[in-house]
Amino acid sequence: MESEFKVFVDTNVIANWLIPTNVCHSEATEFMRMCFGGVFSPFVSSHSLTDLFYITRKHFTPDERFDFIRLLINSFAVLIEDSAAFSDAIALGSPDLEDAIQIVCAERENVDFIVTENIKDFSLSSVPVLSIGSALKKLKSEE
Repeated sequence: MESEFKVFVDTNVIANWLIPTNVCHSEATEFMRMCFGGVFSPFVSSHSLTDLFYITRKHFTPDERFDFIRLLINSFAVLIEDSAAFSDAIALGSPDLEDAIQIVCAERENVDFIVTENIKDFSLSSVPVLSIGSALKKLKSEE
């Protein structure tokens, strides 16, 4: 049964799951199993999909990358960024546009929290931000 939680998943969490040599791979794998298992409603920004396709080019063939993109679009709600979202992201004043646009997407969707391994990069977020480990603890306590 799906919980009431709406969770925005940062690009780095999915990359950590996809690339086994990444330091948070085990935690990210457990977290992604929960995403795919319907434990909560996962959200991702549309640009994260193209970023992931590019980031993983040295680890997977194009066909493998298309397969995991298909898996993500069938399992996650994909949030679209428009010109207003970019304007809002720029207005945040963050030095990192990619993180700012994710913050805007998460805020607009009224998610319960953002999961990332770069918590400091989300300091301008009005949405609570959790590490993968903290998110796992929170979600497990709600099951």
